Amino acid sequence: MLRLTGNRVAWPAPDLTNLEDLRSQLTNRLAMLLIGASGLAMWLALPQNPFSLVVFVFLAGLLSLGLAVYTLMTLRPALARHLLVWGLDVALLVAMGLFAGSWLPFWGAPLIFVSAMLISGSEFIAAIVVGLAAGWLVWNESRMYALPGLWVELTLSVAVARLTVHTLYTTLYWTRNMQRRADQLLEEVRTQRVELSRTLKSSEIANSLLRRTQQELISARRQAEEAQRLKEQFAANISHELRTPLNLILGFSEVMHLSPEVYGHINWPPTLRRDIYQIYRSSRHLLEMIDDILDLSRFELVGFSLHKESTPLEPLLRDTAAIGQDLFRGHAARLEVALAPDLPTLMLDRTRIRQVLLNLLNNARRFTKGGQVCLSAQQTANEVVISVSDTGPGIPADKLPFIFDEFYQVDLSLHRTHQGAGLGLAISKRFVQAHGGSIWVESQEGAGTTVSFSLPVKSSYLPVHPVDLPDWPEPRGSEAAAPRILVVDPDPAVASLVHRHLDRYEVVKVESSQGLPEAITAHHPQAVIYNVSPKETINPDNLAAWPVPLIECSLPSQAWLARDLQVITCLAKPVTPTQLLDVIGRLEAVRDVLIIDDDRGFGQLVQRILALTRQDFQIRRTYEGEEGLRAMRQQRPDLVLLDLIMPGLDGFQVLEQMRQDPTLTDIPVIVLTASTFAEDALTQHGNQVVIRHLGGLKTSDVLRCLSAVVEILQPRYDERSALAEAGVDGHPPLPVSTINADSI
Repeated sequence: MLRLTGNRVAWPAPDLTNLEDLRSQLTNRLAMLLIGASGLAMWLALPQNPFSLVVFVFLAGLLSLGLAVYTLMTLRPALARHLLVWGLDVALLVAMGLFAGSWLPFWGAPLIFVSAMLISGSEFIAAIVVGLAAGWLVWNESRMYALPGLWVELTLSVAVARLTVHTLYTTLYWTRNMQRRADQLLEEVRTQRVELSRTLKSSEIANSLLRRTQQELISARRQAEEAQRLKEQFAANISHELRTPLNLILGFSEVMHLSPEVYGHINWPPTLRRDIYQIYRSSRHLLEMIDDILDLSRFELVGFSLHKESTPLEPLLRDTAAIGQDLFRGHAARLEVALAPDLPTLMLDRTRIRQVLLNLLNNARRFTKGGQVCLSAQQTANEVVISVSDTGPGIPADKLPFIFDEFYQVDLSLHRTHQGAGLGLAISKRFVQAHGGSIWVESQEGAGTTVSFSLPVKSSYLPVHPVDLPDWPEPRGSEAAAPRILVVDPDPAVASLVHRHLDRYEVVKVESSQGLPEAITAHHPQAVIYNVSPKETINPDNLAAWPVPLIECSLPSQAWLARDLQVITCLAKPVTPTQLLDVIGRLEAVRDVLIIDDDRGFGQLVQRILALTRQDFQIRRTYEGEEGLRAMRQQRPDLVLLDLIMPGLDGFQVLEQMRQDPTLTDIPVIVLTASTFAEDALTQHGNQVVIRHLGGLKTSDVLRCLSAVVEILQPRYDERSALAEAGVDGHPPLPVSTINADSI
């Protein structure tokens, strides 16, 4: 590679280390060649006749020169090169002077190449010396050399040697640069290798942290799911535990209120009648709230729908305050009501708003040991603000942001005097937000607390379901009716559940599929909800080509339990007189009724209910399963009322032994339960939704269904679900819910 410097060509500087190594190797080899060639020539000259002493001495001189150069190479390499170059020049001049061969000056060409390779610039000196010596010998007429040819050869030799040497320099320069570049790249590779090792180490640490974080996230999700399950189980257990005493309260109060003649000719004072009515009304409201809590245990609160109806606000508030007065009887605090005049009529769910008010009043009473609790309401431009204020101890400022959280309690100590599960305010917040309102709290320690919520004056229906419901046209006059839905299931609780969550529709219960064609003709429903057990399915071949969409699904139904246990029916506590008398009325010749229930008050309630029929019933009561079996074997009853959950021999075991005894297997049995066996069946076997429609579904309908399904369902990515679905390492496959769309 050439570099232009000014107006002249600059040859690249060679790598001196490599050049010195090359010259040393060349000098050493030329010295060995000179020694070998001169020694061989001397040996060949010995037998010559006549023997030439001059030739022999000249060859001995060359041998000595080679030996001297070879010896100096290990001590003084530079001196050995100079000795070789200038010694060969002198030897050529001596040979030209001693011997008459015309070819001797032409040895200057290889000498020039050797000089150029070993000493820079010495090729010019060698060429000039050989050329001048040859010219001088010719001018003295001592020799006859072809001077023009010699000089041309020497000139060409110098030029070629010069070019060759500089080519060698360029090659060495390239070699040096490439060596440096290779060293640089090697250093970069080493640096990058170190960085790569560090990166790999960091990556391993990051992967370890990522795996640990993933495990922590999986553990956190499991804990969250477990906490959610415990919360739902807690709400469900509370509801079920409340059903047993509520069964007696509601049953006895209903009999007392609606049929007081059962107790004989007693003069009931008006105050007693009013108190019984309050008990009956409050127990009915309590039952509605328990149903709501059960719904909360099955579904998220955000999935609740509201049964809105036009409601004058002032009567609702005063009626709720009358119920709330019972909370303050015998309490140091008093309840006051301050309602603004001309409160508007709102579209709201009376049960939900009443529950919100009772929750707030109960909380205020619980934390107010003296003074007063005030229920007030006033209207602003676009909303009504309802407040419950008390003169209690107040709430610390740091606790205010959390009081609407589920299961949060301001006092978490084991010695707290205020009872409660921490659900009231959380449920109230969801119900108020479902009405399009907001709820807030204002409190100062030592000065009391005020909890307020607002309801919009012009409120339209706000569906809380994530599914977008179709926009139905506004009713025209009083003749317009809500679209109807048929629910095929003998359990009235299923129709009630559907009605609570699809309250824009009128729900009609159909006992079985046999009455479905007639019901479709009579009601022209928007859809048919066919409730089946998760272990069953409908045979499409047995279905008529109905124009109405048929939705096959699995909702918790006591009819499943009755069918599985092969009993007449299954009644969920609290059992109302209407339910029990309706079932007994469908049976023939029922006189002897055996009650097997560990709740002693339930037998008395059944006795009061059966007294309403004014028929002569023989009622026998047992409180354990084994005692009930003995009573059946001693005297065969016409009907058995059997509680499933009992200490010792439970209802399931009683039914199993009855089926094994031929004398007891055909006795009619009504099962009583306060547990969610239907929900357990859904948990074990999964759920399914199958949509059947005449002619199939249009693309737009499918897309709307997909939009609703995607909004509702959430993915599950934790490894436990993957293992369980695959059935790996002893994990049983989880129940899988499916949604199918079909045509009939």
